[in-house]
Amino acid sequence: MDAHGTGTTLGDPIEAQALLATYGQEREVPLWLGSVKSNIGHTQAAAGVAGVIKMVMAMREGVLPKTLHADVPSTKVDWNSGHVSLLTEHRPWPRADRPRRAGISSFGISGTNAHTIIEEASAEDVPPADTEPDAPAVVWPLSARSAQALPAQAERLHAFVADRPELHPAAVARALGTRRTAFDHRAAVTGTDRDQLLAALHALATGAPAPTAVTGRARSGTRTAFLFTGQGAQRLGMGLELRAHHRVFAEAFDAIDARLGLDLAGLLAGEDAAAVHRTQYAQTALFAFEVALFRLLESFGVRPDLLAGHSVGELAAAHVAGVLDLDDACTLVAARGRLMQALPEGGAMVAVQASEDEVRPLLDERVGLAAVNGPSSVVLSGQEKAVLAAAEGFTKTKRLAVSHAFHSPLMDGMLDAFRSVAEKLTFREPRVPLVSTLTGRAATAEQLCDPGYWVRHVRETVRFADAVGALTAAGAGRFVEVGPDAVLTGLARECAESDGAVFVALGRRHGSEPAALMSGLARLHTDGLVPDWSALFPGTARAELPTYAFRRDRYWLDADVALTAGALAEPVLPAATAAPVDAEPLRQRLADAPPAEQEALLTDVVRAQTAAILGHTGPEAVEPDALFLEIGMDSVSAAELRNALGSVLGSTLPAGAVFDHRTPAALAVALRGHLAGGGPAPAGGAADLESVSGLVRRAAADGRMAQAIELLRTVAEILPGFSSPSELGGVSDPVRLATGDALPRLVCLPSPMALGGAHQYARFARHFQGRRDVLVPAMPGFAPGEALPRSVDAVVEVVVEGIRRACPDERPYVLVGYSSGGQFAHAAAEIMEKAGQPASGVVLLDTYLPGDDGKDDLWRQMFDGMLDRESALGGFGTARLAAMSRYSDLIQHCMPGALAAPVLFVRPEESFATGIGTVADDWRATWPTEHASVDVPGTHFTILEDFAAATAEAVQAWSAGRTAG
Repeated sequence: MDAHGTGTTLGDPIEAQALLATYGQEREVPLWLGSVKSNIGHTQAAAGVAGVIKMVMAMREGVLPKTLHADVPSTKVDWNSGHVSLLTEHRPWPRADRPRRAGISSFGISGTNAHTIIEEASAEDVPPADTEPDAPAVVWPLSARSAQALPAQAERLHAFVADRPELHPAAVARALGTRRTAFDHRAAVTGTDRDQLLAALHALATGAPAPTAVTGRARSGTRTAFLFTGQGAQRLGMGLELRAHHRVFAEAFDAIDARLGLDLAGLLAGEDAAAVHRTQYAQTALFAFEVALFRLLESFGVRPDLLAGHSVGELAAAHVAGVLDLDDACTLVAARGRLMQALPEGGAMVAVQASEDEVRPLLDERVGLAAVNGPSSVVLSGQEKAVLAAAEGFTKTKRLAVSHAFHSPLMDGMLDAFRSVAEKLTFREPRVPLVSTLTGRAATAEQLCDPGYWVRHVRETVRFADAVGALTAAGAGRFVEVGPDAVLTGLARECAESDGAVFVALGRRHGSEPAALMSGLARLHTDGLVPDWSALFPGTARAELPTYAFRRDRYWLDADVALTAGALAEPVLPAATAAPVDAEPLRQRLADAPPAEQEALLTDVVRAQTAAILGHTGPEAVEPDALFLEIGMDSVSAAELRNALGSVLGSTLPAGAVFDHRTPAALAVALRGHLAGGGPAPAGGAADLESVSGLVRRAAADGRMAQAIELLRTVAEILPGFSSPSELGGVSDPVRLATGDALPRLVCLPSPMALGGAHQYARFARHFQGRRDVLVPAMPGFAPGEALPRSVDAVVEVVVEGIRRACPDERPYVLVGYSSGGQFAHAAAEIMEKAGQPASGVVLLDTYLPGDDGKDDLWRQMFDGMLDRESALGGFGTARLAAMSRYSDLIQHCMPGALAAPVLFVRPEESFATGIGTVADDWRATWPTEHASVDVPGTHFTILEDFAAATAEAVQAWSAGRTAG
């Protein structure tokens, strides 16, 4: 029995007497009593779990560990009333003719100690320890809290495994994937045997380059696009290794092969390379390979958010998306290959390094544009002499080895027959969004279900470059090529506009297929797409692992150091208020350094100041690419950082500098530009009065709010605008403020006013850290230089995309909206509901609907409340004020519609305003549709400030019961 055992004179006798009365009666062998707290102290909420761990280990080792500091039993317990004894020494606990059992009484619930009993598994239920199938290739995933800690993790694992040759590589992989926390900084090593894996670990630990070791940082909210390769990537032997080693691949491939009746497995295992390149076999073999590889990835828990395919690859994409069942898909791809093969041979296809505009004047009834693969990569196709003549004028060309001129006028002879096949099939709406390489845009269900679409697909241009652009605009930042070779990966890299996009090919023409697959999965793991490690390595052997390589800081005083500190000569100022004594030397060092060194130096300065404000021991605790909000920065500490940096640099920094540039590295780049321009005049001077924000503040002080609002409306009209996410130039990833496994996750929209931003939820999110995901999508238009929304629809589109990035899987989520952000949360919930991705609920934090003409004084005092908090953001710049003006107009047209999801309306108990009406509730917000309501302490502003914990608890209590469906 592992007791609660806190050592109190009241609690211990009560617990002991209860154990004596229940377990201590009619026993030949005493109940042995211990407490894990004697070893590790009082762990509060973790005490019960610690007790379970202790007793499981005791069963495994066959030893009951002694309880420390318990040599003399308590005199306040009548030990003679039962047979219970303290574990004052280690005792053997061997297996007997009945199961060993242990009780744990450390689960504190509402002042009581809940009790549980665990029992060892029977011998029949314990699998043999050596049932671990060999894997053809293995991935060992690692992760750490910082990039600097990754080599230490690799070094520790290397030393641990090197000393234990009996550990099975696949068992180690499964243990690393399932029994270790996956932090954001990640690495992975791959190999086909133990020696390769150890060599890769050594390279990772020492910083040596190695093709079998990769590192990265997990990204949240990034969508994954699968790209299915087209004709040209086929080769002898493709898929044979995967088919031999992976049952799921073999079953999917063989099911297609049986339907096609072409003996593709025999063909690929043969030596007739020419046969594999014949269109009838090439297209069907590629289809079989790609579908089988997709099913294998699916079994590993690796699934896409978006799909696209190049030429015949789009048929594989359409099938796995659910547009065609397997029988109809096989019928269509077989007809496509057969009918193309039956056309007269001849014609030519030439890849040309040129843009579409450059080759378009050369197109006619003899020369077609087969593909636009990139900004300067096209393929001409058609009659041989005409195509070769058209390509002569370009310096870099390559004739493709093909039997027919695909996607050209020479395909016209098979279109009618192909149409007759397609018209007999059944098409369905896709389950996974698919981007068309025929149109270069997201495919609609109507298009994909039209047989004519697939006929045009044979004949017209493959617009791959446009498709990649559409995938990027839809949030794809991870492109995975599902094919036998890396063909589309290079093309997509040239087309994607996102600097941080990751491109992974899962097949290679040369080398081991399982090794190439594991290498691709390793790269995906480092970017944040985690496979199901138990499915990837499905054995049962248990592999022990080393503990985390903690970075240890020593705080003990050495013996030769004086134990009493002398009097300080003068007080030491914190970093945020220290005098800028080094400002001029720092400015001089920056002036003498090249741009790259300037950014590195400024990054170090930002990291050092951030670490000081957040209470870290040094700048190494703050990563250059760490998001300020995700490492604990809120509006108060951000203002401290802005002031500290201004003091160190001897310059007044722009308002909102910290939140406008989300990482130390990004802020350093902005600071370099700011210093190069000389820096602005100090706030509050004459120049400030002549600025837009200065004029607004003056108007507010003089009671002329109408003029201030009109000024901001005019400024908003002058600034650039957007009507769709593509015009905005992309949607940024949500900010993650808390991480946890509890469901549903919370996706929070800030107020679209001058104070708005993810920082508004910083204190609220602390309540959920380690318990529940809290993510904040951006409200567009508030960053300097960012376009303003022209309509409510434009805002909602961006918000919906942000929600999808925050919820890349199907786990349930609740939308939270603060102030008028609640209107957009409700509108987004309506859209997501219609799209089949409904929220489990919507929480509105004191959302006032517009249109109440009797509350003019309330709106004025609300604006005053925002101005009172302006200093927390370092001042309202023109961008924030103009965006607030635009949103103030838009919310008039964002009224709630029909919504099936439940709604919680959270209201503060106190008013921020004074003298509002004569009725006690005149200041309160109301909501017109069905909802539950709860009151929390604070005002409209302080419910997310001083009383954020109470607000979070109210949301927690309500959302805990929300589940999808």
